[in-house]
Formats: sequence, C-alpha cells, structure tokens
Amino acid sequence: MTATQDLTPNPAIVIIGAGLTGLLAAQALKKHGFQVIIYDSEPHLNSRPRDWTILIHWALPLFSSLLPPSIFANFDRAICNPHLDFDEWAETLPMYNGETGDLMFKSAVPGSRRITRRGLREVLAEGLEIQWGRKVASLDTESNPDKVKVTLEAVGEEGAEEEEEEVWADHVLGTDGASSKVREILFSNQEGGEEKAKVMRSGFMIGTCIVDYQDDGEMVRKVLEKHPVTSLVMSRGAVGGFGVQYTTGTPPSSLQHTIFWTKVWKGSLSTTPDMHRKGPAAVRYLKQSWQGLHPSFQCLIDSTPEDDTHTKAFIDEMGTWIAQPFDNRDGRVTLAGDAGHPMLILRGQGFQHAVTDVHNYVQALLAIRDSSGGADRKEAFAAYDKDMVARGSKAALQALEEAELAMDATSVERMLMVRKGHGRSV
Repeated sequence: MTATQDLTPNPAIVIIGAGLTGLLAAQALKKHGFQVIIYDSEPHLNSRPRDWTILIHWALPLFSSLLPPSIFANFDRAICNPHLDFDEWAETLPMYNGETGDLMFKSAVPGSRRITRRGLREVLAEGLEIQWGRKVASLDTESNPDKVKVTLEAVGEEGAEEEEEEVWADHVLGTDGASSKVREILFSNQEGGEEKAKVMRSGFMIGTCIVDYQDDGEMVRKVLEKHPVTSLVMSRGAVGGFGVQYTTGTPPSSLQHTIFWTKVWKGSLSTTPDMHRKGPAAVRYLKQSWQGLHPSFQCLIDSTPEDDTHTKAFIDEMGTWIAQPFDNRDGRVTLAGDAGHPMLILRGQGFQHAVTDVHNYVQALLAIRDSSGGADRKEAFAAYDKDMVARGSKAALQALEEAELAMDATSVERMLMVRKGHGRSV
C-alpha cells in the first residue's frame, strides 16, 4: 500500500504495532476492503523469544466474526491443546488451593480456547502487508487537514544511522503495546503529557517457565490430571497456573505436550533491579521462591530443568495504565488493545477488550465510509474513544483489585473471579 495525500474511496489505514490487536485489526479492515499496512519495530514475526498463553472466552464469537473465513479456518493452529474433546470440564477454569491440593472453585468459560501468542500471530499475519524494523517517530496532522503524515525510523543496530520514511494515511491506529509510542505522541500536547502517557509499574511480578520435562511423561500426566488446558493455583502470597503450552504429534497415542507454569506475586523491579529475568538463573529463582505447595504441584516446579534447552524462563513486572481522554487529532489517530488499556492478566480480560476495540474501530470506519452521506469522522471517533477509555480504565482497575485480593486467602471470596467468573464485567 502506498498512501498519498489524495482522497481515495477506500481509506488508507496505517497500524503501528504487529501484536495480536494490530494483526486482528488489519485482517478485519482488509476483509471490508480498506487499504492497510502495518509497521512494527521488531525485525520479524517471531523475533521475540518470549511466548505466553491467552484464554479467549467471551470475545471469541466477536473475534471469529472479524476475520475472513480463510484465516479463521487456521485458528486451531494457535490452540495450545487442539485435539481435546472440548466438553464442559475442558471449558472450565478450576482454581485449586496450592497448599492442600483441594479444588476451591471453578469458573465456567463455555466455548473458550487457550492459544499461544506466537501461534495466533502466525495465523493472523497471513496475507498482510507488514513492514518490519520500522518504529514511529512522529505523526503530523497539521500539513493536511484530512490526512496524517507518519514519519518512521528504521530500527538498526546500535550506533547505525537511522533512515527515515514518510507515509500518508487517512487514519492511524496505535496497537504498539503497553509502552505505546503512539499514546505518547497523542499526549504530547497536554501539560504533563509525557508522564500521563507512561505505563505504570503495577507492583506485581510475573514469572513463567515453559518446560519440556525430561522424564517418562509423569509430569505432563500430573498437569493433565488437574485440567487438560490450565489449572489455577492459589498459595500464600502468590497465585499461578499450570497448563499445556504447545502440543505436537498426532492423536491419539503420539501427542507430546510442552508445559508452562506461571507465578504472580507482589514485588517490583524497582526494588530488585539485579534480579535475573531470564535463563537458568531465573529458573532457579522461581523454583526456590515457590515452595510449600501440595506435592501434586510442587513436583512440577522442583522437576523443572535448569537449562536453556529444556526450560525457557522469563520474569518481569507487569505494567498497567489507567486509560484517560486524549487528543485524537480530529478523529484521525486513536489506540486499541494494550496501547489503550494495558491491564494485569487476572481474569484474562485484556485481549477480550482488545477484540472489542477492533470491532468498534471497524464499525466506526464503516459508518464513515458506507453510511448515507457518511458519518462525521470527529463524532464517530469521539464515541469510539469515549467507550474505549471508560471500558478500558474500569477493566484495568478491576484487574489491579483482583490481583490484590488474590494475594490473601481471607479476601479470595471477594474476587470477581469467584463471584462472577471470567465473564464480561464492564
């Protein structure tokens, strides 16, 4: 796609960020005939070594409706354990007492599927125009009242001269994650805008190990006995999960499962700046710091190999940002997904709201392009932003409260996860 300053019947959309939200938006827009190009700072699709799982639940029907049928036909490739008979138990998320091993409660998530981020990106990237190694430097909405001039910089090796590229777009959508540069630009004309746009440290750490156990399959069997997809675990001062990350082979007898386990606890990188955040040292830290569990869970942690070949470990502090109004440049630039409302993983609401954002964004553009006389751009995106900010800020605050409640056994019963399950609460 080559966007110009001229008016076109099918508006040109530039998307900044090729994460799940950006790729989903591009597929949905392409389905309706819009010209779309994505720019991403990473060098290629799978350049990021870290991977994780995401449960798609109440937004799955909307998600499927956004995609061309030929793309959704490949959705199974992203599912962590695609060969299951997805019955009522498989579509349930159980929570166990990590110290006794007893089932505390279970949350029904009918129709849900757990996917890997990497797998779904590979599915969603098919057929899209993506320019890798490009980061947004500036957005000019003054030179042309109906267009956005997007200035991009090549991301090269440190010290290399950065080449600039300029493209014109009718609309720009920022889907560039929790530390969004597009969000930073949108707040740049506000007093204190740089601080307002910054992602905040949440005070909650997350550590994940993706494990190929070196045994006869005993550890995998123990995970699957608790639940064939994922089981959650609450223990003193931490909450976590154990589940299937990847499945290879052919059913029924030759399936091989890679397992993940995740721990969330109160803490901050600001007070532990020297913590090893990946590799064998991170594995050792996570194993040593999560003790005292019931043997059915403790063995999964203690049996985790401490090497890069069989275990990929990652530790980070989760970020959040409470969405607030911004200048959308007369409806030409806005945000979606983690760029607009990064939130903690508790109750798995983040991607559900990202899917909702994409649906609402596409509907706004269709109303502008297709309705009789055309909807007003400023009004359409004022409505989009108002909904996204209100919905995203409430969900992000709920996720923070949920994390706090999960850290103390006496407050667990007040969690939304217990009272309302994983359904939509905003």
